[in-house]
Parts: sequence; C-alpha cells; structure tokens
Amino acid sequence: MKLNEIRTFIAVADAQSVQEAGNRLGLTQSAVSRLIQRLEAELGVVLFDRQTKPLALTRDGELALAHARRVLAAAGDFADAFAGAAEPRGLLKLGVAHVLTALAAGRPLDELRAGFPGLTFRLQSDWSTPLIEQVRAGSLDGALVLLCEDEEPPEDLPVRRLSSEPVSIVAGPDGTPNPGLAAMNSRGWVLQPSGCRYRNALHLALAPLGQQPNVTVEAFDQSLLVALVARGVGYGLAPLRLIAPIPAASSLRPVDVPGFRLRVTVWLVQARTAGRIGPVFDRLEAVLHRQLDACAPVLHSAAE
Repeated sequence: MKLNEIRTFIAVADAQSVQEAGNRLGLTQSAVSRLIQRLEAELGVVLFDRQTKPLALTRDGELALAHARRVLAAAGDFADAFAGAAEPRGLLKLGVAHVLTALAAGRPLDELRAGFPGLTFRLQSDWSTPLIEQVRAGSLDGALVLLCEDEEPPEDLPVRRLSSEPVSIVAGPDGTPNPGLAAMNSRGWVLQPSGCRYRNALHLALAPLGQQPNVTVEAFDQSLLVALVARGVGYGLAPLRLIAPIPAASSLRPVDVPGFRLRVTVWLVQARTAGRIGPVFDRLEAVLHRQLDACAPVLHSAAE
C-alpha cells in the first residue's frame, strides 16, 4: 500500500465524489478509481458504498479513514524531522482565496521566489472552504484563506492568523453619497458568484427591506470586480486593506450603511505533511504581515 493511495482515499472521503477528488488532486476520474480499487484489494474490504449519492463510506471505510489520517500525519512527522536538512526544492502548491490573490501575488510571491530559488510555485485560486479541504487531502501544501469572524479555522491543520478585516460597501468615484441600501440595490451590485460570504451578508442586510441582492455582474477575479466598481458599473463589497494592492482601488469610496457589519479573518493554513517547506511558510507569514501593514487603504469617504 502506498501513500498516494491513502491520500487519494482521504480526498474521496472528504469530497464524497470521485470526480471532485480528482479535480483536487489533479488526477483523472479513472486514475482515482484505480487507486481506490487497488487500496480496497490490498485491505480486502470495500471502502465506499457506490450506490449512494453523495458517495458514502462503509463501516470498514469509516474505520479505515481514521487510520489513514493517522498514517498520513505520521508520514508528515517523519518528513518534518528532516525539515532543516536541505534547501526546499521542487513544486510548492499554494491555494489562495479569490479575494486575496492581489495581496499574495505581489511582494510576498517575489520574496518567496528570491528566498527559495529551488522552488516552483503553483498558485491556485478558489473559495476558502474547498482550499482547506484540498490542504487536508494533501493536494495543496498550504492555502491563504478568508473566514468570517464567527468561523473557526480547521483544528486538524496548522494555522496562522494574519489579520482581521472589516468589509466595506464600496462605490465608484462618481457615486451618490450615502444613497441608502434600497437605492444601491436598485442600481445593482458587482459581486462574486453565489457562495461568496459577502454576498450572503448582503442578502441578510436586504431581507428586512423585502429585497434580494440585485447582482448585475458576477466575476471571481477580485481585480476585475474592483475595476468594474471604479467604472461605476455597480456597488461592491471588499475589505479595504486587502484590495489596496489593486491599482483601481485607490479611486473607490466606502459607503457607510447603518446596520451593515461584516468582518473577515485571514488565515494561513498549512498541510500537516509540510516536510522541508516549513521555512517557506515562516517566510510567507512574515512577508504577508509586512504587506498588510503597508496596505493602509487610500480610499476616500463617499460623504466627502
């Protein structure tokens, strides 16, 4: 039995789908199925009930999953024992939440490339929850994620808290000062697709008015969303310090809306099997703190 079989088994169990596990691991669906079948043959048990949707573990599968997580953690401890023995080399797979791409891809990435020339950095952008699942499954070495202030980070992975940020409603430079939430909703919003935590908060804020968010443009790319708001396409939602590295952000104006409150926390989540790349995350944490300190928002109040 091999570690890649165990890692694949954990990924399928977490995703409850062979196809989704393949997406997270960068494998084809047939490759994932073969690895699971090979592991089942070696163990002599059936790990999944293939008649259910989503895919469910059998009783043997539930027992095997607990052992599999311990095996993978032990393998990580073995690798960690030699973490300082050589310079990190190879491929480092880092997940970045959509909102944090501009923050991470500037100075932090430049410093990591300069400090660890033997590494190739592969960046992957996604929602925070799938990124954490991919770190847990071993398909990512770590991830920079964003959680609401009432959400706890994963307890089974090493995490580092970087900052807590208020989320503001933002408008273009020509927007009407403080038009009210109903009027803003009539104009429209420029937001990420459904699943975005900001969008959920907006839905709750509009509920007392009997309205649903009037989303006129959707996009995952935070730089594109900021540029669209700056052009006056609609109103947006963003943590001001986190979007400060985006050039168009300097022209945005925050709008104070009584009763609207949302705060998010930035976390650096690290894989349990860090091995020799532990120093990379130490450096990344330090440079992200410096970058955040340098990202004081230069935005102007919409009341000016």
